[in-house]
Amino acid sequence: MMSDDQLENREVDYDQFESGDGELGKAERIVEEVGNEIREGKLKEGGRLPSERELAEMFRVSRMTARNALQTLLSGGLIASYPGRGYFVVGDHERLQERHGELLYPDSDMPPVKAEELIKAGSFYEYMMRLGRNPEDVFLETPALVAANEEVTEHLELSTRELVLKRYRLQLADKKPYRLIESYYPSDLFGELLTTKLDKKPLFLWLQERHGLTAAHVNEILIARPANIYERGQLRISPGAHVMAIERTVSAHTGRIIEWARITASAALYTFMYEYDINIWK
Repeated sequence: MMSDDQLENREVDYDQFESGDGELGKAERIVEEVGNEIREGKLKEGGRLPSERELAEMFRVSRMTARNALQTLLSGGLIASYPGRGYFVVGDHERLQERHGELLYPDSDMPPVKAEELIKAGSFYEYMMRLGRNPEDVFLETPALVAANEEVTEHLELSTRELVLKRYRLQLADKKPYRLIESYYPSDLFGELLTTKLDKKPLFLWLQERHGLTAAHVNEILIARPANIYERGQLRISPGAHVMAIERTVSAHTGRIIEWARITASAALYTFMYEYDINIWK
């Protein structure tokens, strides 16, 4: 699928393909071809795709098959849908690959960056800069001391509803939104940051130097779910797209909770990898 004229004059009848026996189904064939054109740059980012009806005619399939193909491309993050306007190419953006809290560099001999986000200037920044991308943080709210609600109080293991430092930001690379981060910190440790400039010093390195607390343990809970209206707007993803909702709790070497965060990442831009030992035979 390279142009409307080429598609209209194509000879292949995609109705001949059936799923099973190693053959891709009709919708999957469309997804494969359109996806390859996007990844190869033949379909440019921002370009408009044919409508559901037009796609069905071009590939000689039913509208239901064309609809299924478009939904698969939507869920994969390669295209976006805008009501009243149609389907548009999003592009094949770099995925963040995470394994056990480590960030990996695809197609590289470099070792994983272990706990980079908690040690250096942020794994997201390091990762994107090595890929030649331009990362940035955009604060959606001015960092402030706020009264902890019941949920924050519970997760930070506070005795009462104390003041906590709240930071809410959007992380982008080359202007492409990757994730929303809403994070909370005990005010007695982090409150002074409202009047202290960190410059490029990592938050937890500052904590270690200022208070002698070392970030030692991270617990993350991952949930895949459809994005809500607000998340779709901030992450620029289409209706029906999914996000990875991550709850992260960081504790110091003393056991004290020093951060609780909600991270909402565009699912199409993330790959999560896990490996672990099975010890039941020992």
